[in-house]
Amino acid sequence: MTSISIIIPAHNEENYIRQTLHSIKNQTYQDYEVIVVSNGCTDKTEEIMQKRVSDKIKHLSLPQPNVCRARNYGASSANGEILLFLDADTLLAEDALQKIKQEFAEKYSVATTRASSDEDLLKYKLAMKFKNFYNSTRIYKGCSGTLVCRKDDFDEVYGYDPELIVREHRKLTLKLLKLGKYGCIDTTVVNSMRRFNQWGLMKTAGFWLKQFLKDNFKDLKNSDYEKIR
Repeated sequence: MTSISIIIPAHNEENYIRQTLHSIKNQTYQDYEVIVVSNGCTDKTEEIMQKRVSDKIKHLSLPQPNVCRARNYGASSANGEILLFLDADTLLAEDALQKIKQEFAEKYSVATTRASSDEDLLKYKLAMKFKNFYNSTRIYKGCSGTLVCRKDDFDEVYGYDPELIVREHRKLTLKLLKLGKYGCIDTTVVNSMRRFNQWGLMKTAGFWLKQFLKDNFKDLKNSDYEKIR
């Protein structure tokens, strides 16, 4: 049985998926499998993935774009004891899988990691520091672009809600917290700032504040999350 299954939903990620896979290939810990689930792609993502299928890399495909269905589909094919849900534009530090293997199993039922920016701008560094602060202190139990859980626990809570397109990690985290603790693993992933670049910090912050309020007072299933591709 594989130790860690890395599940990557990919919708039109031709410009990012290669780098993400390269960051996985360079891991110091090698007992893993990668499951990329392309969903509703109209670019070269599927072509890129078909060329990269190997003993460690699986490629699955869904006809319609739906990030939660893609994650659930990938999880259903996973052989790993630990599931690592990774965004297709997020890079792992070389020690990420090693740290996850060491720290996760004995302590937590759900976890994320620290995050950094792929652009060397102060505003992005501050945004990532703020995210790391509230995740590491558990003031808010969020997601850095990675979410880690046990496969058995994921199956027990029925995975991601396929009707959600925003805050789906948060909803899964809340379900998994009923089975144990939340943690922030001592490693870093690199996040793409493409949404910040297109929307700007103010629009992005305003959007997520709006989703937070909807989450507490309305139905998130009516949220409209514009794709950035």
